[in-house]
Amino acid sequence: MRAPSTSANLGAGFDVVAVAHDAYVAEAYVKVGSGCGVDVKFRGFDPGGDNTVVRAFRRFFELTGVCRGVEVEVVNHIPVARGLGSSGASAVAALAGFIRETGMRVDPRLVVEAAGFGEAAAAGSPHFDNVAGAALGGAVVLTSLSPVDFVKFTPRLTFVVGVPDVPPMPNKTKMMREVLPRAVEFRTYVRQISRVASLVAGFALSDPRLVARGMEDEVVEAARAPLVPGYHRARRYALEAGALGFALSGAGPSVITLVLDRDADAVKSAVARAYAEEGLRAEVKVAAVAEGALSQT
Repeated sequence: MRAPSTSANLGAGFDVVAVAHDAYVAEAYVKVGSGCGVDVKFRGFDPGGDNTVVRAFRRFFELTGVCRGVEVEVVNHIPVARGLGSSGASAVAALAGFIRETGMRVDPRLVVEAAGFGEAAAAGSPHFDNVAGAALGGAVVLTSLSPVDFVKFTPRLTFVVGVPDVPPMPNKTKMMREVLPRAVEFRTYVRQISRVASLVAGFALSDPRLVARGMEDEVVEAARAPLVPGYHRARRYALEAGALGFALSGAGPSVITLVLDRDADAVKSAVARAYAEEGLRAEVKVAAVAEGALSQT
């Protein structure tokens, strides 16, 4: 089973918006047997025994009242600790594989909740944006966190994803949350609401210019950008090359740029040049909106 890479927040949609794209993919191979429990092996990067997949299955068994013996092998091609939803995609791919193997009929909200709780192993607390995108595909907007609920859109959008090769930041998600402001002015709050509304409208209408307006963020991204290598140069070069919008992918350091198809190659080259001038190696890809893992069950 395969789950796509995702970019959460997309500017103003902090913790409630994510888009799935085909830049990278996580794969999970699942065998279901007798007994009750989960055995997980990772090919390549191994996060250890207390990982998102194990926690996601525990929560899934609690929510569904079903427990089986499960063997999972994860092959994750999504760069780790880069803000592209690698840990969430692993859990989603594994749960989707289990659902397909058992033939269960499961409310997608249970999958998102279980995988979101699994994220606590990587991020320190549950998060549902990336896993919703990986599970459902398209662009997902969380409409409630307790209980978990969401709306999925299938916009036709093109992105350029830039992934700088920098050393992983210890406790990155925790640190990136600690730098966030504890309060904002009311007029800033109103501007942020209008941007989130623009994101949602842009997804519904497949209007990249509305989505780009929602990718502007003066609260979260403004606080995080100084900690992200190459961010400012990559943003400037991308916009100069014709990009419509630019944002951190999740907590970074990866970035996601919204483009028109005709400008994709020029923006890709511009972002790659920005990182090179910063002395950073980077992988830069053109990506389209992707289907989620649950579409394969």
